[in-house]
Amino acid sequence: MIRLTSFFILSICVICSSCKIDDYTFPNGAIYGTITDKLTNEPLQTEQPNGVVIRLYERGKSKNAPISFTGKPDGSFENAMIFQNEYQAIPVEGAFFPIGDTAAVKVESRTEVNFSVTPFLAILNTKITASTGKIIVSYSLAREKVGDKIVERKVLVSKIPTVNNVVFDFKKETNLTSVPDVDILKTPFTDEVTGLAAGGYYVRVGARTDNSLRKYNYSKPYKITVP
Repeated sequence: MIRLTSFFILSICVICSSCKIDDYTFPNGAIYGTITDKLTNEPLQTEQPNGVVIRLYERGKSKNAPISFTGKPDGSFENAMIFQNEYQAIPVEGAFFPIGDTAAVKVESRTEVNFSVTPFLAILNTKITASTGKIIVSYSLAREKVGDKIVERKVLVSKIPTVNNVVFDFKKETNLTSVPDVDILKTPFTDEVTGLAAGGYYVRVGARTDNSLRKYNYSKPYKITVP
């Protein structure tokens, strides 16, 4: 009986100790903004979750342990689960050249910070038309800064808005490894995607340089109806 009573008292102590009120401070800050493509002056188009990462280095914390979160496909980003403090912020791991130094940001209850980046490539002059069973896409590629070899271009078609290199139903891709970059950049392209049933689709153009992360530059998604 003594052993049973002792066990009961010990159990109560364990339960009580595990039910202590959590008095940790809840994150009370938020940061949001947009990454802009310097060539198009529009938000940088990416894929998700393999698009771009925002890193925050909090004042007084270790530089080896940044807060990292991914941006959205439309070039925007937001993190509403951080503490109000001073940070150094920088976008990384995207299809753009390193921007250099971090930006100093004082994060309060809701703080905006924006970045402008030089993409590896930009997709310009995109025009999409549809006819029975197919979509015709015309576009051109451009860049402001010479980097890795341009190796690929493609048109991606999906029934859902989240269309990218890994989310698509149809595609037309062209290998450019044997074509000089100077010729690629002065050539307007036209691609056809065929075999489509009547209905609505989302269309996006992607292009890639031979960058180490194999990241694509994209046009924005376009919605089109195939008759």
